[in-house]
Amino acid sequence: MPGDPDPMPSGPESDPSPSAPAALDRQGLLEAAAGTVIALIALFSSYDHITAIGRTIPLQQQWGVWLIAASLALVVVDAQLATRSRLREAHERAEERDRADQERIRADQERNRADQERERAAERAERQRQGIARLHRCALLGGRFQLDPSPANTNRYRAYLALMDEVAGGEG
Repeated sequence: MPGDPDPMPSGPESDPSPSAPAALDRQGLLEAAAGTVIALIALFSSYDHITAIGRTIPLQQQWGVWLIAASLALVVVDAQLATRSRLREAHERAEERDRADQERIRADQERNRADQERERAAERAERQRQGIARLHRCALLGGRFQLDPSPANTNRYRAYLALMDEVAGGEG
């Protein structure tokens, strides 16, 4: 819709794909400016010949202007390609950092889950240990009562059975 803001910003910073508009970064602007200065120097000095490997090739002056213009276009295209490459590398590094951060978060969550499970297992083991200790005490009191049904052992055994009934009532 015309009034909706674009959810993903466009431009070379966010989309390093080849179809993205080719704006230049600082280094690309410097490269293009240097190429322009060199092209202007060549244009205003001698553009009627090319010297390569110690040989001089004469050119008509009109051809020299076109060669300088073509080389200037190549400088700008090269600066754009270099800019895109740097932006793509920065984007890939950022994605790699994001993946590493997500992996660290997942590892932390796994460690937390494992810690919680160890705590729950320790709590279950403690409850089981306490239950076994109660059974031992009950067996001990039962044995004392059977060997010596004195009023003191009877009272202890009844108190313990009442306590066990309360604990069993609270758990169920």
